[in-house]
Amino acid sequence: MQYLAIFASALSGALMAFQGLFNAELSKKVGLFRGNFYIHLIALFLAFLLYAFIPHPVMTEKLKFVDFLGGVFAPAIIVLVAYGIALSGTFKATIAIVAAQTFTAAILDNFGFFGLEKRPLSFQEIAGGVLIVLGVYLVMRTK
Repeated sequence: MQYLAIFASALSGALMAFQGLFNAELSKKVGLFRGNFYIHLIALFLAFLLYAFIPHPVMTEKLKFVDFLGGVFAPAIIVLVAYGIALSGTFKATIAIVAAQTFTAAILDNFGFFGLEKRPLSFQEIAGGVLIVLGVYLVMRTK
């Protein structure tokens, strides 16, 4: 089951690279904020179709403000990714994105923020993080 989760995560990462590229191209043609609007309009339509036609569990818990923060962050993420890719290219922007995601995820897991189970970082995980930072440094030095 863990392999399926890793595969799903890797597939999501690959799709994010394509998404960033397509969003950057759209934003070059219509502007960052209009592009962001179009992207979210399409996403809303697709989410509505999924919601309407795929069974989902009945809500049993009361929702809190933090449960909706992903929706608050989404427009900023789309704009910032499109901007970064348009200026630095897909590879460099994605390296920076992955490094920032990794660092942030490590902090969230290590301290158990927002109700996550605390998962203290191992030596190997810290070493992997250091290698990611080194990789970002090497990539950003290229022209």
